[in-house]
Amino acid sequence: MVRRSSRISRRPRYFAYDTGYEPYPTRRELRDNLRSEGRREVPDVPLEIPKAPETEPQLKVVSVDLLRKRNSQDHHTDKYETEELVLRRGQPFYIDVEFNRPYDTAKDTIFIEMLMGSRPSLSTGTRKILPSVQGPPNHDDTGVQVIESSVKKASLKGYLESDSLIGLFNIVVCTEMEDEEQYRYDVESDVYIIFNPWCKEDGTFMDDEAGRNEYVLNDEGIYFYGGRYQIGDAPWYLGQFEEVSIDAAFHLLKKSGLSYSYWSKPRYVVRSLSALINHEDDDGVIYGNWTDDFSDGVEPTDWTGSISILKEYMETGKPVKYGQCWVFGCVFTTLMRALGIASRHLTNFDSAHDTDGNLTLDYHFDEEHMPIADMNDDSVWNYHVWNDAWMARPDLPKPEGYGGWQAVDATPQETSRGSFRMGPASVTAIKQGHVYLDYDTKFAFAEVNAETVYWEVHENRRKPSTVFDLDSDSIGAHMSTKAVGSNRRMDITDSYKHPEGTPRERVAVFTASKYVKEAKNFMKDVPTDVKFEVEIGTDVMIGSDIELTVVVENTSSSHRTAMVAVSGSTVYYTGVRKASVVQSKTTLELPAGESRDFKVTIAAEEYFASLTEYGGFAFFIMGLVSETKQTFSQQRSFVLQKPELTIGVADDEVDVGQSFSISLSFENPLEMSLTDCRFRIEGPGIDGHRVESFRNVKPLEHVYHRILLTAKRSGQRSVNVTFSSNQIRGVKNSVVIFINY
Repeated sequence: MVRRSSRISRRPRYFAYDTGYEPYPTRRELRDNLRSEGRREVPDVPLEIPKAPETEPQLKVVSVDLLRKRNSQDHHTDKYETEELVLRRGQPFYIDVEFNRPYDTAKDTIFIEMLMGSRPSLSTGTRKILPSVQGPPNHDDTGVQVIESSVKKASLKGYLESDSLIGLFNIVVCTEMEDEEQYRYDVESDVYIIFNPWCKEDGTFMDDEAGRNEYVLNDEGIYFYGGRYQIGDAPWYLGQFEEVSIDAAFHLLKKSGLSYSYWSKPRYVVRSLSALINHEDDDGVIYGNWTDDFSDGVEPTDWTGSISILKEYMETGKPVKYGQCWVFGCVFTTLMRALGIASRHLTNFDSAHDTDGNLTLDYHFDEEHMPIADMNDDSVWNYHVWNDAWMARPDLPKPEGYGGWQAVDATPQETSRGSFRMGPASVTAIKQGHVYLDYDTKFAFAEVNAETVYWEVHENRRKPSTVFDLDSDSIGAHMSTKAVGSNRRMDITDSYKHPEGTPRERVAVFTASKYVKEAKNFMKDVPTDVKFEVEIGTDVMIGSDIELTVVVENTSSSHRTAMVAVSGSTVYYTGVRKASVVQSKTTLELPAGESRDFKVTIAAEEYFASLTEYGGFAFFIMGLVSETKQTFSQQRSFVLQKPELTIGVADDEVDVGQSFSISLSFENPLEMSLTDCRFRIEGPGIDGHRVESFRNVKPLEHVYHRILLTAKRSGQRSVNVTFSSNQIRGVKNSVVIFINY
């Protein structure tokens, strides 16, 4: 693994809590070595529930109809493409049963058993008995009611408890009568039980119909990327209703080692999944790669949806190469929605990665105000994508109201109790600075609200480093997610933090960390009569020169002398530097009331060879006023623009199963050829996903290409396309088509 923010090997750290009980082993090697002499071992042999011999008087089941259409509509699961019926817990379901003789209400008793796993038991909840009842039981109980019977048929209404285990259950319809053995009929088709955000007693309940439609039922999404001044978006096909999604979700839960007893609790379910999305500890779904070498896999920017990733993982059983934060986040959204948990992926711009858990980002500079790379372990990701999952938190103090959105992260940044994962951390707790609460709240707080401390390291290393500036509002900006009911960007920063600089925001920071308060004591009260402003274009195309200007204005009535230093590097989107592209400094003489500019130009040939696939840069701008010792510091991220991919559709409407074509066009902005070109196509509008190789593209060439596809699902559907080459990667767009049933 390539560490994203530190060049120093460290022992894993635990964030926001001490070591506590986990309902499952946290490392693969621990799970593999649980068995030992003297330890009770649970047999691997499946447990069989014996059937009594059949007798003539028994009420025998001839057939069972699970009423898939009715139940799936009632349970909001009609979009699932599984062979099995999908039910939500805490909600009644209906089945029709045909018997070998008329049902006698006075003599015959009908009940249902539901079995999960190879060794179902009542104590773990993997064996459920739905007893015969005359009316609806309590929300935390089960039952089955005969609501209608005629001749040899009966209509049954089953009740699932609101805190039921989720999973794949076999249904057994049982009958009893006095002086006769129990008769058992195994229903051929199994049934999935998932969480129910429509049920008030379910821990995932969301009291917002529009929110449920977006965060549970919408299978098309977008994610945001770029920088705080250059926010871009890209489409992503979630596909939570495709069969592979729910299969993969339950496969990963079982793989995690989470005890079946905890499959009813959403906080444990999402915490387990967050570790299994990445490959680090458990050979999970996606192999993370933050280098420039993707030769033995797929570049992260090529992916346009979750389904191609999940299918490859389920077919091979091996982690899929490769992913970065938005891939982890989008796939995580797919799996949580497949299980019925309202969820969303979000992007935090200028996201802190606090490696030492002190809630500050520490940057060190020499006496010439140039960065000392090997001392800067902390980093600021230009953007970072993680997830919110909606659930109650009965494990946290109730009066404070820590339920609702919970931050969870599958990107392997740091370990939490032995595994690479994060959360669920209450977003309310993060906002208030309550970093002592489970899980990983301290780490999440730093991502959105860390203080940036700038240290001067003296040439004489025996002399203590001194703080020459502190930035309280540069971390955590424009936190973005898809808006409910549209593809607009919705800013949710105020959900995670109070407005920067307000008393409430300062209280939250002071609550979270006394260290920050102590660091402020190093700062001296100096005049601030010189203004510094950094200007850089936001629409610079890849292959063009970059110009950065520092405008320095003297607002005092006296002469001022200002030193300005600019250093810049190409960076991965995680903030880790790849190569330096500029280091420049100057001294500006500023008469009273006047301003001066310091312009720095980086030519394309100076940066292109070290450009990352993200096309990002990080600039440090430092300033010092000689007369007053006023300091200025700013870290500025910048992203080059990529060419626009235009998609056209020949037919406005097509039928399911019908072929249709899309036209693709873009212009190569570089004065060099594009090699190893390819298009990747995926989305709910087409059957499967495709990767299509394309010829080399000439310098400055305008490209036209047509691709033939097959319509898959009815309704208004999207097709997502990505173009990549060795020189330009991750050029994305999507088109909407209407497909008739």
